Amino acid sequence: MSWRYDVYVCPDPDAPSHGLYCHDRMEQVEGTFHDYGYRDAFKLAHERAEEHGHAAVWSTSPFNGKTTLVYQHIRGGGPCETCRGKVRGRGPWTRHVLGDQFMCEQCAAQARREWGKRNGWPDSDCPSYWPVLDRALKG
Repeated sequence: MSWRYDVYVCPDPDAPSHGLYCHDRMEQVEGTFHDYGYRDAFKLAHERAEEHGHAAVWSTSPFNGKTTLVYQHIRGGGPCETCRGKVRGRGPWTRHVLGDQFMCEQCAAQARREWGKRNGWPDSDCPSYWPVLDRALKG
């Protein structure tokens, strides 16, 4: 049994704003990777998104068959899901304690400071609030 990571690409590279609505239309599997191949899946999704606008990686559990969105990339960064009011920055798909989502650098830096302060860590030691691709490439 092995975990499966499927890379999908949004079929409409000219869509004015890519987002979760694209997932219903992502039918073409660009690549499939198993177990620790998630790093390669993330890299491929990133490359395809730069070419086409938007790509995502879905993981399938070998134990229960459940499929979960584990990474996505939008060219130029997705709209920040934590910005307040009209700020609406853009940023990468970010892993953090509230669940993975698009997050701009300002919101990620603020979250790192708050989380670190709460736990007595300097910003640089905060284990959360980092772009998912950065973490995947570093191992």
